[in-house]
This record gives sequence, C-alpha cells and structure tokens, in this order.
Amino acid sequence: MIKSLEKALNILECFSVEKPELGITEISQMTGLYKSNVFNIVSTFVGSGYLEQNPETEKYRIGLKIMGLSHILSTSMGFHSVVHRCINELAKAIDEIVYFGIPDGENVMYMEGAYPEKFYNIRWVQGMTAPLVCTAIGKAMLAYMEEAFIDQVLAKPLRRYTDYTITDPEILRAELMLTKKRGYSTDNMEHEYGIKCVGVPVFNRSGDLIGALSTTGPSLRFSEEQSAVFVSMLKDKAEIIRQNN
Repeated sequence: MIKSLEKALNILECFSVEKPELGITEISQMTGLYKSNVFNIVSTFVGSGYLEQNPETEKYRIGLKIMGLSHILSTSMGFHSVVHRCINELAKAIDEIVYFGIPDGENVMYMEGAYPEKFYNIRWVQGMTAPLVCTAIGKAMLAYMEEAFIDQVLAKPLRRYTDYTITDPEILRAELMLTKKRGYSTDNMEHEYGIKCVGVPVFNRSGDLIGALSTTGPSLRFSEEQSAVFVSMLKDKAEIIRQNN
C-alpha cells in the first residue's frame, strides 16, 4: 500500500460513533503521526469534502462526501431492504430489540437496529462496534470464520467486561464450537450486566457469511425456553435474508 494513502486512511478510521469529532492533537496521538502531517492530510480532506470543521469546537468530523458514499453503500447492498423489513418484523413479534451486524475486523459493526413499540429511549446503533468474543451477534459470526482468524483473536488477552465474560481462550473456543454445532450463540451477561442475547449467523445463497442477527433484552426475559423461541424466529428471518441475497 502507498504509505501516504495508508496514513490518510488511518486518519479517517480514527472517527467513530463514540468519537465523532477529533482535534489535530487527538488524531496525532491516535495515529502516531506528527501534528504537521495530520494537519496537511486533514486539510486535504476538508478541501475535498470528506471531513469538515465544526466552527464552534474547531474539531473535525466526517463530511457530507463520506455520508454520500455511505448512502450509496447502503442502497447498493441488495439485502438492505430485506434486512430492514426482517428485523422490524422480529422486533414487533418478539417484543425485544433486534440487531443486524457485519464483521469489522475483530469487532461486529451494527448496521441496523429495530425496537418494539414499548421502547422510548431508542439509541442510534448504526456504525457502532462491539467485540466479537463477548456478544451473541459477534460469536454467531466468529464461530464460522477461518480457524486461523479465530486463533489470532484468541491469542490476545480477552478483556473482562463483567463477572460473566469468558476470558479463558480454551473455554471460549469450546463455546464457539458449540455455537457452530447448534447454529446459534448466546451472551449470558458477558458484555453488559443484566442483559442477555441470542444470535444466529446470516449467509448468502453461496454459503458465505455476511453478518448476524441477534435479539437482546433483560436477563429475566431470556429464560432457556424463551431463548429457544427467539432462536427459532431469528433463524427463520436469517433464511429469508439468505434467499434474497
């Protein structure tokens, strides 16, 4: 890869839902680049519309040009409308939150979320990420990835988010094998206290992994029996998405 291009792309990747605005110093610290280099690259992006400067904070944020490209990506994904319909139907039917996500390195990136009518505090999840190793939606995908990639993920220290987070790589490996065998994953309050989830992988008609579906809610509403019902409904929708992609 051309070094100058790699530096520019690394700067763009610093921006996230959690950190939508960044200053030159912050970007310099995150990338390890000199402030002068960061300023020159950022100025080029601003001039091209890929970044813009907030006049109030003087920090930088994603520009309209990238938003336009994002819209093109969303509309060009053949299964986008099918996913949207499926997760909204699921949220209404099971009365819990439903997510669709895709692999993003060692994380899952949430592409869409659907909420039942009883929810008033709806948070925007599109573009947010979470670890593959401790979320149901993440483990549903990780279980079907290349063995070499799984080895790479499990070779790193596993961060503990709650007392229920699996931090032993061999125990997690066994769970991934079980997930692949039964076709669904679980999150037993491993990422957030009081929250349980179940997830299923989503494939295309060629059998390639393209993402995962999950439903999440308070642990008291996710008994073993109820979770089995949720899994069955998630699998039905995953099959509909597969047939349309």
